Amino acid sequence: MSALLSRVVAALAVAAGAAVLFAPQALAIAGGLLLGFVLPGMALLGVLFRRRALTAVERTVLTPALSMGVLIVAGLAIHVVGLRIDRLAWTVATVGVTLAAVLATWLLPPRRVRAADSAEPRPRPVGEKLVRIGVGENTVRLPLNGMAEANTVVMSIVPAVLEEDEQRAAAEEKARRRRLLRQFLPLVAVAAVLAGASWLSFTTSRATHDTVVTALSATPSGPVNAAGNRTVRVSATGLVASDGPYTLSVTGPSGAATVKRTVSVTGDGTWSEALSLPGAQRMRVSLYRYGDTTAYRTLYISAVD
Repeated sequence: MSALLSRVVAALAVAAGAAVLFAPQALAIAGGLLLGFVLPGMALLGVLFRRRALTAVERTVLTPALSMGVLIVAGLAIHVVGLRIDRLAWTVATVGVTLAAVLATWLLPPRRVRAADSAEPRPRPVGEKLVRIGVGENTVRLPLNGMAEANTVVMSIVPAVLEEDEQRAAAEEKARRRRLLRQFLPLVAVAAVLAGASWLSFTTSRATHDTVVTALSATPSGPVNAAGNRTVRVSATGLVASDGPYTLSVTGPSGAATVKRTVSVTGDGTWSEALSLPGAQRMRVSLYRYGDTTAYRTLYISAVD
């Protein structure tokens, strides 16, 4: 990647990231497509393949493949460190990888020019022709030291492939095989990256498949009695013993808690209780894990007309 192209890629990455986060929807979509399928791959090409010249077909295939590989690996990394996978995380990951690859291109030594894949034929003097001398029909007479016709040597001249030509042909064939191997290796590298990312995704999904999800729910409100209250059964499932004991708090419009319960975790991780709540008020039911000051689960129960 040339210095000018690397600067253009870096500038486009910053502009695309800003568009994704702050621009209107049309520009955000355009910036997201660049960061998802173009810019990271272009930047990585300058690092991974700086020691060889890629063909147009190779660049066309490798650019989106490497970019999608960045998306997969970045998503897994974000999940492993426990961060939220959202627009900001994707944007920071793709822009960061692109800028890091451009910086690496600037810091790494320039690409050395390889020798030609095949040796050029050695130029021959004008009029020179490779021949094999043998006995046959087409002959040429070579006078010896200007002697007479009777003292000449008669030889046949036929086109031939000498040992030098055979060695050159073998070298050209070997260079052609090396060239095909170098063209095939980038595709193998991309396939390896995608396969590794798929394997990580599969193992991660298996590890998180049995994750316990805590849920808070309520049945429809019962009729309002003479005191203006109604009965609502509130239930919690997926409670984890290590997070308990939980606290359940019911607050009204004023923010004051009208009901407060300590929820102990049973063997199956469920809890349920019928609560008497004001019928004319919209109530907020909050479930807190032990030691938390922010509600872990929240449920709103509408007022009864």
